[in-house]
Amino acid sequence: MSFVYPYFDENGVLQGVLGSDFTLSKISEFLRSVKIGKTGKTFIVERSGLLVGGSFPYPSFDENKRRLKAFDVDDRLIQATAKYLVDYYGNFTQITQTRELRFAANGERQRVRVSPFKNKFNLDWLIIVVVPEADFMEQININTRTTLILTLIALVLATLIGVFTSKWIVSPILRLNDAAKKLANGDWDQILPVGRADELGELANSFNSMAKQLKASFQTLETKNQDLQRLDQLKNEFLANTSHELRTPLNGIIGIADSLLDGATGPLPEQTRANLAMIVVSGRRLANLVNNILDFSKLRHKNIELQLKSVSMREIVEVVFTLSRPLLGKKNLQFINAISSDLPPAYADENRLQQILHNLVSNAIKFTDSGSIEIAAEVQENFLAIQVIDTGIGIAENKIGSIFESFEQGDGSTARLYGGTGLGLAVTKQLVELHGGQITVQSTLGQGSSFTFTLPTASQAVESLSLDEFTPSRESLVIQSLSAQIYPDITITPPIPSKQHGYFKILIVDDEPVNLQVLINHLSLHNYSITQAMNGLEALAIVEKGYQPDLVLLDVMMPKMTGYEVCQKLREKFPINELPILMLTAKNQVSDLVEGLDAGANDYLTKPVSKSELMARIKMHLELSKINIAYGRFVPRQFLQFLNKESIVEVQLGDQVQKEMSILFSDIRSFTTLSERMTPEDNFRFINTYLSCMEPIIIEHTGFIDKYIGDAIMALFSGSADDAVKAGIDMLCQLKKYNEHRELVGYVPVQIGIGINTGLLMLGTVGGQKRMDSTVISDAVNLASRMEGLTKNYGIPLLISHQTYLGLLNPNAYAIRRIDQVQVKGKSELVTVYEVFEADDPDSKAAKLATLGPFIEALSLYEAKDFLPAAQLFEACLQRNPADSVAQIYLERCRLNQDWKPFI
Repeated sequence: MSFVYPYFDENGVLQGVLGSDFTLSKISEFLRSVKIGKTGKTFIVERSGLLVGGSFPYPSFDENKRRLKAFDVDDRLIQATAKYLVDYYGNFTQITQTRELRFAANGERQRVRVSPFKNKFNLDWLIIVVVPEADFMEQININTRTTLILTLIALVLATLIGVFTSKWIVSPILRLNDAAKKLANGDWDQILPVGRADELGELANSFNSMAKQLKASFQTLETKNQDLQRLDQLKNEFLANTSHELRTPLNGIIGIADSLLDGATGPLPEQTRANLAMIVVSGRRLANLVNNILDFSKLRHKNIELQLKSVSMREIVEVVFTLSRPLLGKKNLQFINAISSDLPPAYADENRLQQILHNLVSNAIKFTDSGSIEIAAEVQENFLAIQVIDTGIGIAENKIGSIFESFEQGDGSTARLYGGTGLGLAVTKQLVELHGGQITVQSTLGQGSSFTFTLPTASQAVESLSLDEFTPSRESLVIQSLSAQIYPDITITPPIPSKQHGYFKILIVDDEPVNLQVLINHLSLHNYSITQAMNGLEALAIVEKGYQPDLVLLDVMMPKMTGYEVCQKLREKFPINELPILMLTAKNQVSDLVEGLDAGANDYLTKPVSKSELMARIKMHLELSKINIAYGRFVPRQFLQFLNKESIVEVQLGDQVQKEMSILFSDIRSFTTLSERMTPEDNFRFINTYLSCMEPIIIEHTGFIDKYIGDAIMALFSGSADDAVKAGIDMLCQLKKYNEHRELVGYVPVQIGIGINTGLLMLGTVGGQKRMDSTVISDAVNLASRMEGLTKNYGIPLLISHQTYLGLLNPNAYAIRRIDQVQVKGKSELVTVYEVFEADDPDSKAAKLATLGPFIEALSLYEAKDFLPAAQLFEACLQRNPADSVAQIYLERCRLNQDWKPFI
């Protein structure tokens, strides 16, 4: 192979030609010297497929000195590689970049790498290297086998080391486990040997220290337990002694009150009898609680002895129902005695059986608002199964297991809705078990409960007993002879009212009739007007009907709705500085006080409430609320709310806020003429009468009066523009009624103009440090005022701006028409003005609606300066409605060909 290259000097003049000859066999010798695996081959071909050289031991040309192609070499691997590349690329000229490929040849996987070689001497070769995969995978396979062998050896060594290490570690842990088990069984003298300085040694030290501490703690605990047992004994003795001491004055209170009811001191007024009946009922409740405490103490010490005899169940149930009737109060509950007179008698302690039934019935009354309480019984082998069934609130499934425990209730929440100590059912269960029976309960939440207890039957029947033959000995149930006449349905009645009606209205909310009566008695003596409610829902219903109290006395613990919830509901309607709410409750923890104040209460009084403190607090809060209400007459409450102020005392000079609102201006027309005919006193009376008619309408539509400017009203509406428009319409309707009254007494009717605009304004305070006032400032306010003045020009009562029109939720709900575009003084933009004729008399309104289409068309023609057809349409409107002052004005303008743009 010859290479020729011309040589030029630095001036580009040919100096000569360089030439060189290269023998291709030298390339093959070099490639044979390159070791590629065991059987790998390397060869070089031209793009035409001719061999340049290769790692084969024979020449790359035939006997005629013609160069061989790669397909003609007597080497199967090179032939197969050349054939694969041609099949893969199509020909050698398509190979433009280095690639590594895989293919199968001679029964083996082969890897081939082909790389183009090109230089400036126009050499364009392909260098191809092909290696069987077995050649380069051989060493990998050898390394893999070596790795597996080393891994197995490491696993065996690790296992052996792990076994020895585990024995070294586990042995002290097992000793620790044995010592811990002995420690758990009460053997406190456990010491572990400490012979090492590692973590196990530290654990042994810690265990020894813990064992010593546990031993000391257990000894201390035993001493404390002995002290607690002694204190528990003292507590039981204290409860028993205190209960015994309480019974004497209670019996006296109940007995004296009963004797007064029976007429021991002569006839009593009905109200006095009702108060005495409350004293008796409350005394019996307290006596029952005292006896439950006594029985609880006796049952714990197992020293109650039963006086067992034959007892007729039907008659016992009648007695219990009679005694429980006063507990019903105003509840719509029916007692049902479903026990057959043929039922065998029970073998029981009569007084204890009566106590069991009384506890179950009073419990059913407490948790049942309406429906029935039924007692039934049946024979089951040698026992009577007595059922007390109610239609009350029921018991949650997760509470059924705990209701018979001491001091537990099915309603066990912190703010419990139903009163009681939780002792009744606990005592009942132990009394039933003392008779040899059992008590169970089945309940469905929201539907009611059924308590079933069993008692042994008597061996022989006894004669049916009448009510008169019962002489129960237990003071907790029947202390003196009773009759149904002593306990009529108790109603809460105030003392004899004075002739003067109470100035302040007070709402009392309490579910205890006695508490209500006490508060009524106190307040009635101070000439307060009193309204009462037995629960929160009833109180809220009274308020929803329109009753607005001056002060609320609110109990916290009530059924269905706590006082906290009632207070929060009231605060949604009445601000804290206008309606004082005083919480009355037996809960006196600081957390209860904080919760009450957070709910919106003004004050918190703990029961029993001192009469003098109660009256002083009521007087103070009434005075404060009246002062706040008086301030509200000068500075509207809404104004303070917009400024984010709680009361007037927080307002500072310069406080301000920007709001988008609707502004309503109203003014009496020709007021100067009217006032000239009246004295100053008559003027004030007239203005106040008129303004008193308009103020409720503005408030009803969620607006508030910013200020009175003589006979004019400026009102603000923060809601939709509809509120302001509806208020303006209703003001005009109210004016008609007002004028009817004026005409009846011979006065001249009053006419007003109303202008409404909507836009941004600034609310705030202006003035000086000694005298400031609340006001609103903006162009929107000025425009509303000038629009009111424009009503005089058009002879119509109500105009609104385009901004107000755009703010209406449904403009088609009102009788509205666009009447003009006017220029605001100081501004270049025109303001579109709309007439609202919703409050016009029916004939005028109907006529304007009927001519609305022609009027709109005429107005468009007028604005386009097409005056003749516009005048014809306005004349048509006037023929239908001669009182249309706006159409009359435009007709005159058309006749004068005037494009009139009034300034306002």
